[in-house]
Amino acid sequence: MPELINPLRYPGAKRLLAGYIDALLEANHLYGCTFFEPYAGSAAVGLALLQREHIQKLVLCEKDILLYAFWECVFQHTNDLCNRIENTDVTIDTWKQYLPFREMVTLDQADLLDLAYAGLFFNRTNFSGILNANPIGGISQKSKYSIDCRFNKKKIIDVISQMSAYKDAVEVYCNDAIRFMKSQDARFMRESCFAYFDPPYYEKGPQIYRHYYKTSDHLELAEYVRNVHHLDWIISYDDAPFICGIYSKAGASYQPFFLDYTCASKKRTRGQELLISNLPLPPFPVANVV
Repeated sequence: MPELINPLRYPGAKRLLAGYIDALLEANHLYGCTFFEPYAGSAAVGLALLQREHIQKLVLCEKDILLYAFWECVFQHTNDLCNRIENTDVTIDTWKQYLPFREMVTLDQADLLDLAYAGLFFNRTNFSGILNANPIGGISQKSKYSIDCRFNKKKIIDVISQMSAYKDAVEVYCNDAIRFMKSQDARFMRESCFAYFDPPYYEKGPQIYRHYYKTSDHLELAEYVRNVHHLDWIISYDDAPFICGIYSKAGASYQPFFLDYTCASKKRTRGQELLISNLPLPPFPVANVV
């Protein structure tokens, strides 16, 4: 069965890592594990592994309330979300109508469905899928690309409907990633668990994320994975000297790979990124290895 297309767009989407991480799980006898994505974002890797039936449970944690609400509604309020997609015009007027939701940071500020649709709407109508970016085609809509050019309602609804079939195998939480993972220690002891950390980019994080990381946050994540017990993990990062430095003393494995993305400019560029893990990492496919 072909894997489902993700309903969200992301610069540098990590979907290409699904096969690599799948092989890593198999090599370390981790098939059937509980798979954590504490920086859920598009949840591309975990959803692919779940569809392949190589993991038993997918646990998503997302701090951004717009993305958390979206995934919560995908799995728990599917019909309501699909109806909202079907019945809402994708126009610059709708974009302006939903602007106040970009200023919200707590779940009690709006209805969950409104937050969910705002997350999907901005992801699908903004430049490179960045929630805080301007709309495709600009406010004036004078570009050859219109605001709805990446918003195929039928395709999005079909994908969400199919994804909802996995709702019993998915848990969705709204929390800070590290705080959430620290609360799961008891679970790590009683279940076979693996975590894929995809934290905000170190160098371009402030340009992309509503909740980007400061230097102290990156240091806190490195400290957490150095000391966590009963958990195997892998991290994907932009290849920054600072990141290499803070993980070099952890005895971690490194593997470089290349990723195409458009988050830094209007032109598609190729950037080198890193995989870091407490497991031995096999080489990337030849086309991706430095």
